[in-house]
Amino acid sequence: MKLNKLAIASLLSLSAIYSAQAVELEISITNLTQGNYFTPRLVVAHTADADLFEVGTEASTALAWLAEAGVIQDSQNSASSGMNFEAILGPADTDNGSNTWHFFGGLVAPATTLTYASFDTMDKPYLSIASMLIPTNDAFVGLDSIEIPTEAGTYNYYLNAYDAGTELNDELNSTRTDIQEEGGAALGGYGLPGVAGAGAEPIAPSMGTGGNGVAAKVGLAADGSALAVASEVIDGTDGPVHIHRNTLGDTASDMGASDLDSTVHRWLNPVAKVTIVVPAS
Repeated sequence: MKLNKLAIASLLSLSAIYSAQAVELEISITNLTQGNYFTPRLVVAHTADADLFEVGTEASTALAWLAEAGVIQDSQNSASSGMNFEAILGPADTDNGSNTWHFFGGLVAPATTLTYASFDTMDKPYLSIASMLIPTNDAFVGLDSIEIPTEAGTYNYYLNAYDAGTELNDELNSTRTDIQEEGGAALGGYGLPGVAGAGAEPIAPSMGTGGNGVAAKVGLAADGSALAVASEVIDGTDGPVHIHRNTLGDTASDMGASDLDSTVHRWLNPVAKVTIVVPAS
């Protein structure tokens, strides 16, 4: 009799753990900056063996594409190329064993909040989020493997801006003729200061300290429209993933060390707030 009671108690305990983790979350993200936008977001519920990014380690190629051009799903590259998260995480919006992930479109403007009413964790215990900051070279806002709360309530998390380390932070507009005349094309390749090299293939860890990009890269303009540019530039490298040092900026839009406006595009960490609501069962 005692063994039967113990077995029943164990089953009830396991059932409680299972139901506690299988929740649909309401997730909101607030842009805390005054002049930067967040690109479409990657939101991932995952197990301990799935890692979206890790400070102090070199970025994956997929993370480089996200941080440099806001690319999460890139139809120009096959799933086996490793240049998008579908190659690493599997199909979106499904249970992929170690993870389930969702792509949320649309830009998050400064000082605004977007809410996703229903995010199914599919029993995964950890949550990660990543989104590019524009205009920057390779800055992204990230939430790294927080344990998903299971008790009903509202939980707030403040997110830093990280540097993917896959592109030099030149902050220059590629149309700058003075830069081109000096013999070195600027890395900001979309006609927007600081935004990802045009056609630049982000540096994978195995590529060393420089790489020529020849494949067209799909990115986002400030208004959210898609861009594809096939010109070739050379990316630099800036070390492993680390806390971003912020932008330099200046007050001259077409000259000087930066084409970012120091009165608009600078920020202080944290740059985002994520609110998770766990509904009452």
